Amino acid sequence: MQTSELIKTNTTLQESLTKENEKYYGNLLIYVRGMALFRDEKKSEELLLEVLQDVLDAQDQGVSAEEYFGENPKKTADEIIKQLPINLFDTVKIFLTSLGIYGLICILPELIFPEDGVDIGRFAVTGSYWVLLVIFTLWLLGMSLYQFKNKLVKSFFILLVAIGVVLGFILNFYISTPIILNLSGMLGVLTIIVVSGFLLLLFYKENDKKMWWPFIPILTTSAVLGILIRLNVFSSLLNSREGKIGIAVILGIVLFIQYVLIFLNNRRVK
Repeated sequence: MQTSELIKTNTTLQESLTKENEKYYGNLLIYVRGMALFRDEKKSEELLLEVLQDVLDAQDQGVSAEEYFGENPKKTADEIIKQLPINLFDTVKIFLTSLGIYGLICILPELIFPEDGVDIGRFAVTGSYWVLLVIFTLWLLGMSLYQFKNKLVKSFFILLVAIGVVLGFILNFYISTPIILNLSGMLGVLTIIVVSGFLLLLFYKENDKKMWWPFIPILTTSAVLGILIRLNVFSSLLNSREGKIGIAVILGIVLFIQYVLIFLNNRRVK
């Protein structure tokens, strides 16, 4: 069974857990995934699935997960992590995949105005920063579940992540490199079509499509505007002062829709 299939099976089986067991196992799952980032991902998911099946078997016999594994789930989680071999290849693969997805998502808005070009170097720097921030956040989340339960410490962690997010946006605005890719004319149109195709394929293969819905409006709008502004029929209008103001207004509205959808999606997850 592939890693993606293991994760999908795990998610499906969790729906059969009682509320108490769901909380117990959910915390253990987040802790293991967060603390085992540099270890074998497939082996990790196999062991997590075994634990889940044990929880479900015990649940069928009227025994809770806490009664079955004990009141110290961190001990169980640490034992799972110790069994996992170090696998730097998986870590590099996850890093590069995340960086690639970040680039595909962020490049479409950058392609709206052809004269600006695409700063590939900035993408590499900011993308690496965001991926590392996500990894650090997952590690902090795992640590906070069992080791740091004090509300003051958790508030400090939240503040730390918030500062990291702000720094990420600052990097995005102020970093520039000489590695500029000019994608004007039909080359830009072709690039937008290819990138949109890859994103469509990723969306099609994604199991939890609801997680990606908030990004659809901004990506679709960016792709359409990027193509129209490169066509002779629309280029004069959209490159004018009024046209650029219109584009800014449209993007503002679409971004607002995105944030609303993200908010609604977070409520659904909770």
